[in-house]
Amino acid sequence: MRRRALLAAAGGWLLAACTTVPPQPTKKRAVTAADVFALDPAVLRAAVLTDTRVMMQAVAIELLAPAQEERFVIRLLQPVAVDPRLPPPPAGHAWQVFALTAEGITTLVTVRQLLASRTPVANDAIAVSVSAQAAMVPADLLAALPVRIELLVDNREGWFQHSEGTLDLRR
Repeated sequence: MRRRALLAAAGGWLLAACTTVPPQPTKKRAVTAADVFALDPAVLRAAVLTDTRVMMQAVAIELLAPAQEERFVIRLLQPVAVDPRLPPPPAGHAWQVFALTAEGITTLVTVRQLLASRTPVANDAIAVSVSAQAAMVPADLLAALPVRIELLVDNREGWFQHSEGTLDLRR
């Protein structure tokens, strides 16, 4: 009887160890136009790491096609659960994760179709930038708001760090 209890406990511990996803180190990488054309809109996620007192509103992906003088903005507005593959936040910081809404998916698909229908556009001819949009920031952080943005564009590749820095919101 005691042996069964030990085996059951060991089996439960092993199962728990197998189902826990260890945090993976993030890679530094920029989003490219090829990513925008290849990504599955249902997978796209953006995570913002900042002070716990800050409330983020969205993450915006901006596509700029200089040859056509066109600018497209795709907003990730839907808050979703924090992915266990993201690294643990330092004390006083938290992850806020966003996905595309149904409208955002439609926008992304439309933008891709528009860009693809133009005269051949090389992937490197489209500039891609990503930014976080704060909704609420305490006054003491306006001059130096710490922000780190991670993106998930493909589940196989995992999360990667897009940018990190300190923003001055007084301007």
